[in-house]
Amino acid sequence: MRIYSFIFIISLIVLSCKKDNSAPINMGYQYFPINEGHYTVYDVINITHDDAVQVHDTNYYQIKEVIGEVYMDEEGENANKLYRYYRANDSANWVMKDVWSMKLTGRTAEVVEENIRYIKMGFAISYDEYWDCNALNNIYSEECYYSKITEPFTVSNGTVIDSTAIVEHSNFATYIDYIREYEVFAANIGKIYSVKKDIKINNGDTLDIDKGTELYYSLIDWGN
Repeated sequence: MRIYSFIFIISLIVLSCKKDNSAPINMGYQYFPINEGHYTVYDVINITHDDAVQVHDTNYYQIKEVIGEVYMDEEGENANKLYRYYRANDSANWVMKDVWSMKLTGRTAEVVEENIRYIKMGFAISYDEYWDCNALNNIYSEECYYSKITEPFTVSNGTVIDSTAIVEHSNFATYIDYIREYEVFAANIGKIYSVKKDIKINNGDTLDIDKGTELYYSLIDWGN
């Protein structure tokens, strides 16, 4: 009996001394920076279609977003102002467009756009993560998920950004409708690219557009 007791005690000592080699969970908060002064600049393409009156207008401009000061929001939590500026081209002066807000919680990354709160990201980032981006507003439910994680992405000007995560919003197509929306976020940068298309098409051809809108954001600069 003594030998068995000795072996049992030794086993307990070995187990108690064994190191925990499990890696901590990478929540992915780095894809949604909230440090004051961080900025991103985008080339924006905004297209309006109305084939019935022969209108297919394309507008090019730039948007600059600057993370502002911390304040306490209506839920009693810390949030940041998000200052947004507009200019027609890279030789024009920036003009204040509007002020949104943003915050990072333990489970979500949220942005208030034109007084509407959206859940932009769900944490921890994984292929098993699903969330309703409209859960905090009165718009119809829209399930989002990650289609790619920690992969490089090339923005429109040819710049390759390492370690990105693509958030899928909508990918719906019929013979007369095409709705496509997704956003790409990069580690320590934030949003670097987005597509939002809601168009009426002919015979299932997404290039034969009858009516609707297209909006594209593509990162061209960032910093602090």
